[in-house]
Amino acid sequence: MTGTRVVVTGLGIVSSLALDREGTWSAMLAGKDGLGPLTRLDLPAEPAQIAGQVPMDPARHQTLCERMALKALEEALGAFRPGGDPARIGVFQGAGTSGLPITEAYLEERLAGRRGRAAEPAHQGPCAVTDALARRLGASGPRGTVMNACSSSLLALGQAWERIAAGELDLALAGGAESLCRTTYAGFSCLKAVDVHKCRPFSHDRAGLNLGEGAVQILLEPLDRAKARGAVILAEVLGYGASMDAHHPTAPHPEGEGAARAMAMALRVGGLDASAVDLISAHGTATPANDGAECRAIRRALGQAAHGVSVTSTKSQFGHTLGAAGAFGAAAAILALRDQVVSPTLRLEAPDPACDLDCTPREAKARRVCAALVNAFAFGGNNVCLVLRRWEGK
Repeated sequence: MTGTRVVVTGLGIVSSLALDREGTWSAMLAGKDGLGPLTRLDLPAEPAQIAGQVPMDPARHQTLCERMALKALEEALGAFRPGGDPARIGVFQGAGTSGLPITEAYLEERLAGRRGRAAEPAHQGPCAVTDALARRLGASGPRGTVMNACSSSLLALGQAWERIAAGELDLALAGGAESLCRTTYAGFSCLKAVDVHKCRPFSHDRAGLNLGEGAVQILLEPLDRAKARGAVILAEVLGYGASMDAHHPTAPHPEGEGAARAMAMALRVGGLDASAVDLISAHGTATPANDGAECRAIRRALGQAAHGVSVTSTKSQFGHTLGAAGAFGAAAAILALRDQVVSPTLRLEAPDPACDLDCTPREAKARRVCAALVNAFAFGGNNVCLVLRRWEGK
């Protein structure tokens, strides 16, 4: 690896709060959430009828995932149109449901005795969103679709950083898009992981997550190229860490052992001391098992410095966007670094004693934010942590 410095020069967000970055961020800081009655899916037998839904529908020849991802890409690009060698532009995406709603619709048709259109699900594989983004960018460099459950898009960001830091790419697009589907919703419900009320991360009475949808796309570039074209730099990516719990198919390690290793690795790769961390954009699912384990992992990785860090959970505002969740966490951290304010963890009235960190209850908090960690901890114990630094012009 050459040690090329990597910066963020574009960020697009499509969320249940707003269809753009600044609208989403303003609503987050105002303490709003995008959670409401479930209308995307007709699942009357499910006890939980609440989700974070984007006010957008599929378009002709486009799934909702594709449409959200492409809209987020356009915002991330702004007026910039990449030139140069297309083979040095890469696309890295986290995926979860992707075209699964199309497959579900086809199966419904078949179960109802109708023929259905088999060509539609056949063309909506896991890589469909990645391929659509690459076509729009004109990118012929490496592309990767990561399906690592809830850490997918954060791992995609880490892989994009690696390729640029190694001097192999001039531009990379990384992120994720997720839309609600019956299979996922019913699956989490069967696991009894979904709250019938709005979720309450880090609270003593937390009872599960809410599911959500949306898209985040992030442009990464080498620092020298970004400076040369006069790009607005939003943050610097210092590195990432990844680990495996090898503990349980769905539950995290109760002491957060693997998650702590991922955070420690990210700090080591990024050359950052624990005392330099100001913010952790947490996985923070509001499930009984996750939040306590994550707080233990933070204390384990950061030691005494953990008590000087602000922690926040975007899932209290968007719900759990699964394959896109890590990218949403990264977006919140990038904007916090830019604006020196931490978005709130909503509905945190009475913290769990196991979550005795500053979890930014109820209201946004202005503070010095120079370095941030972003956590994404997936089923199977697949842990990823990304480390970001505020851009101060040098």
